[in-house]
Amino acid sequence: MPFTPFHFGPALLFGVPLRRRLDFVTFLVGNVIVDVRATLVFFGILSGRLHGPLHTYLGATLLAGVLAGGVLACARWAPDVMDRISSRPDSVGAVLLASVTGTWLHVTLDSVLYLDIRPFAPLSINPLYGMTSMIVIYAGCVLALGLGGVASLPALRNWMNATQ
Repeated sequence: MPFTPFHFGPALLFGVPLRRRLDFVTFLVGNVIVDVRATLVFFGILSGRLHGPLHTYLGATLLAGVLAGGVLACARWAPDVMDRISSRPDSVGAVLLASVTGTWLHVTLDSVLYLDIRPFAPLSINPLYGMTSMIVIYAGCVLALGLGGVASLPALRNWMNATQ
């Protein structure tokens, strides 16, 4: 997506109802972290294709492992930081599931939109490209943001009460 925040919509919409099975904050981060390299290419800090190796399921899986490791390390060695941003992860499985599904959701959405993405690399195919129009994806992401935002209000209220 041209603007990574579009990915917060699906992340909220799916993350809120699944928050008992996956770590919510890890899922949110997983949905946007895939664009770290693309952002650096966009601003000329790195060179190469805009949608590079992190926009593949293999690259996203490796990135998910790094993300999960970082979250689990923070939960163990900096629990006060984790307490400030969310509750501590319930389990390793919840963190792993959240990181993989978050990064894969990002790759899937972008694969529908961009011809230069090779989600199944090393194969140079993108069978997802053009499955629907760009406006449908963008509108769906905005709608998901609204619905996910409304669905997350009770959890946000509980979190705010717990931190006071």
